[in-house]
Amino acid sequence: MKYVVIALLALILGGLIGRSIWGEKKQEPVDPVQVILTQVRTHAVIEHERQVAIWYRACPAVLGKTPTIFMAWPAKLVYQLELGDVQIKKAGTVIKVTTAAIHSEEPSVPTDFVDYLSTTSIFTFANEQELVNHEIGKASPIARYLTTYFLTRDPSLQDDFADELRTLIEHLAGALAVPVTSVDVDIPKSTPTMQQWPKLPKLELCAGTLASVNGLPFAKIMDNGDTVPIGFRPPPSRRSQSAQQKAVAAGGASSGGATTSGDDVPKGTATLGPPRAMPVPAR
Repeated sequence: MKYVVIALLALILGGLIGRSIWGEKKQEPVDPVQVILTQVRTHAVIEHERQVAIWYRACPAVLGKTPTIFMAWPAKLVYQLELGDVQIKKAGTVIKVTTAAIHSEEPSVPTDFVDYLSTTSIFTFANEQELVNHEIGKASPIARYLTTYFLTRDPSLQDDFADELRTLIEHLAGALAVPVTSVDVDIPKSTPTMQQWPKLPKLELCAGTLASVNGLPFAKIMDNGDTVPIGFRPPPSRRSQSAQQKAVAAGGASSGGATTSGDDVPKGTATLGPPRAMPVPAR
């Protein structure tokens, strides 16, 4: 009888131990913020572009009569926001997002779409195609300069990245049934040093003319032939304008349909171009 009792106790004890080891365990609650963070980091990168068109008139100094070359070409300025180290925190119904700074990629300059119109004379003792090819070679340096300029002087570029990231997080929060009233996205502003600013190439512009991007002047030449940049204010992107219009409409609806005056509409910051820009010495 004693051995029977011992056997029964051993069976009961073994069953309890087996259940504790292999039995169904209670699942730990999943933090929805961690799920959102994982999904955002899996997104890896956000990319935006700026389509620009550059044109100018060049009058290169050659032997004989000076020719006139009108140059026009498109470029695509590329920017990326890495999401691998993004930080997301939730305070009440507000989600706060912190990212790294936006960085630029090598601009795309399709040379197949470069257009030119050359006016030469029989008294111009220079090869026309060589002069045109020389101007085409300046396209990439100009595009690199404009890429950095838009990165630091176009406030709508940062707004575009913030709006896309905000929309992504709002969709994830909605799918996880997370109550959210707002998503605050903090993207630090890129501030390249003077050494990091790409230099404009020497442009032999015709007297009294300027080099333009999307109709806005960005470079001129001095009396001594040096090329100097001109500050301009990039217009806001369509995405940024649409987001502002939606915000204004939402504000008007929440205030009982009150109209918003022009002074209340968010405005960008006017800039004067790269600080202390150094001229390109004449050669």
